Amino acid sequence: MQSTDADLFHPFSKRLVLAVGALLLLAAGTASAQNNAQNSVQSAPLGLVTLLDGEADLLRDSGRYALAEGVALRRDDIIETGAKGRLLLLEFSDGSSLALGPASKVQMGPRLAAERGKFEPRIYLLQGWAKVTAAKGSPWALNSGAFDVNGLTQAAVVAVLGNGAQIFVEAGELNLLPTLGAGPPQRLGSAEFLAWSGVGKAEFTRRPPPSFAQNMPRAFQDKLPSRAAMFQGKDIKPKRLADLAYADVQPWLSAEAALRKANLPRWKPLARLPEFRKGLLAGMKAHPEWAQVLLPAAAGPASQAAPALASPASY
Repeated sequence: MQSTDADLFHPFSKRLVLAVGALLLLAAGTASAQNNAQNSVQSAPLGLVTLLDGEADLLRDSGRYALAEGVALRRDDIIETGAKGRLLLLEFSDGSSLALGPASKVQMGPRLAAERGKFEPRIYLLQGWAKVTAAKGSPWALNSGAFDVNGLTQAAVVAVLGNGAQIFVEAGELNLLPTLGAGPPQRLGSAEFLAWSGVGKAEFTRRPPPSFAQNMPRAFQDKLPSRAAMFQGKDIKPKRLADLAYADVQPWLSAEAALRKANLPRWKPLARLPEFRKGLLAGMKAHPEWAQVLLPAAAGPASQAAPALASPASY
């Protein structure tokens, strides 16, 4: 019996189909592994609350939680201490620590782009008082609206109050990079101090003024022992208080443009909620990037009709 063309090419076609199928399975497996790795990084603990004197909230995903000692924090978590709070202490696996004073707002593991994310900052200080104590051989980096810090070798106190900011190097040294026209990059050493009022250039002094020490949280003057071992092996969950409302995150939605852009994907799911969406629309001037999410592209230059709102299901 003579072989037809189809018979001659049948084995090759079968092998080709099998090879393509194997490649597709490999690609799917690689994508799944990448997603799993990304999710693992997202949920990996960055710090542990080991001391809480006063009340503090945790903003995580779509909820607002009550923080408690022993709660592990992860990337994108937002911590907000109460106005009457005395101290919140976070400890990290490398032995470093972060103390927060009253009325402070901090985001864990911010995702600012380009140079501002180069040194893998551990926190973004939006408001309030923070004291960083770095572990030996593990320098710290952090972001704020006034300046970024990297190469922090020992201990420093940072305050973001109103439109201004201050930093005091308690020990060691650090690199300071102003972000809002406060002056050129500087390297500060032990006992040195820099203050920026929100306008003009920052002022540098060899010692902090008496007013800084008077206003600094008193708990920052104490050297606190590590308490991380007390919570080893414990899985303490924060208590959910309520769903996130627009008012809960409005200070973050209205922050500097770089932070707003970095955080936009995390807030997108909340824009489906009527109350949250209403707040976004009312406050559009403070966060104009949301127009691209909530308002569809105009039909064309000639269109005179007012643009319709995008449906919540489209984002």
